[in-house]
Amino acid sequence: MNEHNTQPSAANPVPTLSLAGSSFNFIETGGRDVESADFVPLWTAVRPGEVWKIWWNGHKSELELRFNETTLWASQVYPLPGRLRDLPAYRQIVDQFTGSTQAGTAGSSFLSRARKGLIERVNTPRALGRTALALVRWFLMLMGLVLLVTMCSQLRARSSGNLPPGSHYGVTAPSREPVAAKSEVPPEMRDRTLGDALSATEMQVVANAAREMGIQMRPSGQPFVIFSDPNCPSCKDLEPKLSQIDPRFVPVIVPVSFKVGSEELVKSVLCAKDTVSAWSAAIGGYGPTGDAVSDGKCAGAEDKAMKANGAFVALNFTGTPTLVSATGKVIAGSGSLDDINKWLAENGGLKDGAAR
Repeated sequence: MNEHNTQPSAANPVPTLSLAGSSFNFIETGGRDVESADFVPLWTAVRPGEVWKIWWNGHKSELELRFNETTLWASQVYPLPGRLRDLPAYRQIVDQFTGSTQAGTAGSSFLSRARKGLIERVNTPRALGRTALALVRWFLMLMGLVLLVTMCSQLRARSSGNLPPGSHYGVTAPSREPVAAKSEVPPEMRDRTLGDALSATEMQVVANAAREMGIQMRPSGQPFVIFSDPNCPSCKDLEPKLSQIDPRFVPVIVPVSFKVGSEELVKSVLCAKDTVSAWSAAIGGYGPTGDAVSDGKCAGAEDKAMKANGAFVALNFTGTPTLVSATGKVIAGSGSLDDINKWLAENGGLKDGAAR
């Protein structure tokens, strides 16, 4: 039996990417039947200021590579059933990102070994002084070289039009498709899919984020998830309404950090013993007290903050706050208390006649 060609077109080979810098956080999305999807993200790589995604367009049988919502490369491919992620083009892109992260880890290990060897060799004050001066000279030369390479790369990328200047990802990115307004939903609250629920895979991403980074604001109730930034004006507007919503429901905050200064606040909240009070202080703009006080330097805080941002981006959300019900329905924005209660009553996942 003849097999389809699984290579990208010769006229549009996979690009070679410059990925020097900090390591990436990776999230893989899409189910087993993803080949039949019209337009879905397969894989996301995130680090501060950068969001890279591989999209699959089932209608066109096309892979796309995007940087901060800008398409850098696209090519038609024809995978065998169930083997979309085995395509050479897909693997070539993914391997560049994972190879860059592994190289950074290997470099750190090399520096550690070099430092240990240096300490073993330096055993007199005079030798230590000479070695210190040599290290300072080499360090200054290295920093100058890195700065020069970075400036040249940015100038080349911007002049070619391939890589736009770094943007505030996850909040201002335009929607992929035009969205028709719904008369029954107020302008300040727009459903991302106008009624379509998140897929099972996307709901698993939400559940993982809520389990690892979620802050449950009430002791009991049917949960719904809010992706919220402590420096987002609409999030600040929504916060006091959450304490007044239908008591059958419990808000679970997943703190994200896209605004200036939000990352340190989020890490402080995640490190606090009393995360509920710490979150209320952070988004309310006042200083925490008691068990809500922390320095944000606990183990795993930075990783959790990045994972929360990565989940937000992988779900293709475009604004904060974003609310996700237990049935997978999505609303972005603040809205009135009545609007939120009506949305929860219709989409919150409680059976008819549930007791208040």
